[in-house]
Amino acid sequence: MKPQRDSPRRPTDPTELRLGRVTRRSVLAGGFGAALIGGLAACSGEQPTKVQPRKLETRAADDELPSETSPQNIASGPPLVTGSFVSAKMGGRQTRWAVARPSGVSGRLPVVVVLHALNTNEKSIFSSKLEMQNVLQKYVDAGNAPFALAAADAARNYYHPRADGTDAAAMILDEFLPMLASNPQLDLSTERIGLFGWSMGGYGALRLAALLGAPRVAAVAVCSPALWADPRNYPPRAFDSLEDYQANSLFGQQAAFARIPLLIDIGSSDQFFTYTRQWAAGLHPPAAFGTSAGGHTNRYWRSALPEQVEFLGRNLAR
Repeated sequence: MKPQRDSPRRPTDPTELRLGRVTRRSVLAGGFGAALIGGLAACSGEQPTKVQPRKLETRAADDELPSETSPQNIASGPPLVTGSFVSAKMGGRQTRWAVARPSGVSGRLPVVVVLHALNTNEKSIFSSKLEMQNVLQKYVDAGNAPFALAAADAARNYYHPRADGTDAAAMILDEFLPMLASNPQLDLSTERIGLFGWSMGGYGALRLAALLGAPRVAAVAVCSPALWADPRNYPPRAFDSLEDYQANSLFGQQAAFARIPLLIDIGSSDQFFTYTRQWAAGLHPPAAFGTSAGGHTNRYWRSALPEQVEFLGRNLAR
C-alpha cells in the first residue's frame, strides 16, 4: 500500500546510584551489590547488615500503561511516513506502521526498529511524550551518521506466538522488515538493523535480537524491559501458560547476546529493576547498564533517549 505523510545526560539527582554506569568494559554480575557491601563490611571489621529482599512474589511487576487507543498526531520534528498492511501473522488485521527519517538527509539509510510498550502503538515513540524523532534529528544535526526509525503496531501481543494465533515478532521479521526494504519511498536498508524498545517492547527488542543474532543486529537499546524471572509470577497478558513462559522467557538466553552490543537503561525505582539486574547478570560480556532515579514512566524513558540514540547510531555506523 502506498504510504501517506502526516502533515541530557540524564537529570542529576542526589538519589542517583553512586556506582555510576556499568559498561561492557567493566563488570556486571548478579552479586555485584552484595559483594560490594560484604567487601566494605570486611574492611571495617563489621558484619554486613542483612537486607530483606523485596517480596516480588506477592504481586506481578506491572507494565500496564495508560491506554493509547488511537494513533496520535505528531506536531513537530521530521515528518512521519505512515501506512498499513494486512498482517497474516497478526490474524489478518490491518497493521499500521510509521517511519521517521531525519530531515536534510537523502539516500539509503540504516534503520532502527522500534518496539512499543503495552497499551501504546506505532506512533507513541514519536508523540510529545517521547519524541524520539527529535532526539534523532539533534543527533544527526551534530554531525553524526544518520539512520531512520520504524515502528509497527503490535497491539498487546508481547512479541511472541500467542494462543490466539497472533505473533508480533513474526510480523516484524517476516512482514514489516521486508516491506521496509522493498518500499522505494522509504529508501531503507535492513541487512543490518538496530533494535529499540521500552517496557513490553524492551522485552520484544531483546527477543528479536536473540532470534536474529549478530551480525544482522548491529545493536540493541532497551528501557525498562518487562522481564519476569519468576515463572510463578507473570501476568496472563504476557504469557498464556507456564509452557509459554518457559518457551519464550529470556532467562537462560543470555548467550545469544555475546556478540550484540547491548544498552539497558532502567530507573532505580522501576518495578522491573530487580528482574532486569538478575537477567543482566547472566550476560557475558556484560551489557552497558545505566540507572538513575526514576520509575516505569515516560519521564524516565525520555531522559534516557539521547544516550540510547547515540549508542544505536554509533554501532550502526561501524
